[in-house]
Amino acid sequence: MSANEEDHTITDPKEAAWAVRQREVVESYLQEQGCEHAGVSLEPRWFLSPYLAVWAVRSKADPDFIGWWAISGDVPTDYLTATDNIQCVADVLSAFSYQWSEAAEKIRNGEYAGFGSPQNSDELEPLLIARAGLLQKFAAQLREGGL
Repeated sequence: MSANEEDHTITDPKEAAWAVRQREVVESYLQEQGCEHAGVSLEPRWFLSPYLAVWAVRSKADPDFIGWWAISGDVPTDYLTATDNIQCVADVLSAFSYQWSEAAEKIRNGEYAGFGSPQNSDELEPLLIARAGLLQKFAAQLREGGL
């Protein structure tokens, strides 16, 4: 991430405040998960305030490299490893969608999916399915030049 990517660019005060809160949520979540990183992007790489934000997370081994992508907002806060297959925000959204669909399948099969606690599985499965579908729609719209 270059220095200019670390400048504040969100001009709407409400959106900027929301982004600050979401960044704090992501940082706290990554710490809880034991993800050792070199920092979360100052602002989301993409967002739809106040619903969804995608964050770049620097690799500790190479701080100029994105090691993970994180997501927050009106979705489960989550992160995934950056790979060569993830080239744009639409790819990030698709990757989270896939990860959540797989987690919902595990829950459906009575397995612990790594989200929340096993006690809230009944509530979590439909949420994951709904949000996975939403992310796929956003990804498709981004690929078509929308959003």
